[in-house]
Amino acid sequence: MIEAVFVFGFLNVLFEFILLSMIPPRTRLRVLGSQAQCVSLHFLCLILNLAIHWGTLIGTMSGIFSFICSIFTVSIARMVFGYITGTRYRRGIVGYTKQEIA
Repeated sequence: MIEAVFVFGFLNVLFEFILLSMIPPRTRLRVLGSQAQCVSLHFLCLILNLAIHWGTLIGTMSGIFSFICSIFTVSIARMVFGYITGTRYRRGIVGYTKQEIA
């Protein structure tokens, strides 16, 4: 029973990371650099997962655990891709040229 919650949390991390990597670099870096947009992303993930899994105990636990995993996913994405705050670009593991983020 609890294994299903952990598996779903892992799948949610993978799905959310793939979705973040599909966003164009400039937009992705701005989203990852904005605290308000990151919080909106977390709550969007929570609402979507609770709407899908509402009605069972395991489904509700999966939705809440996915919210917690979303926080870690954004932290990992910030470390991998970097982020933009204001006019400052903080480079991650994957570096972008000025032409890619301009």
